Amino acid sequence: MFRVPVANIDTSGISMLEEFKKSVDRKGLQLVLVNPGSEVTKKLNKSKFLDEIGHKWLYVTVEEAVGVCSFMLGTHKANPKKDEPEGLNSV
Repeated sequence: MFRVPVANIDTSGISMLEEFKKSVDRKGLQLVLVNPGSEVTKKLNKSKFLDEIGHKWLYVTVEEAVGVCSFMLGTHKANPKKDEPEGLNSV
């Protein structure tokens, strides 16, 4: 988890976030943004970056983000992929 306060962002910052998201995606992780501020949110929305990561991954507090992610991880573990044969889950 990176906790870096950002009050403003420019096109090079957005490009860096896009590259970072690609790296996160390759590792099978999810990028989550917490309290980016109104100016940053406006610019990320205008650049369509929020559409790319999904607005559901934007939170006001770290506690909210961690709570949702923890819940989703618990839900994911409790519901194995439907297309996997049952025998693979017992290893």
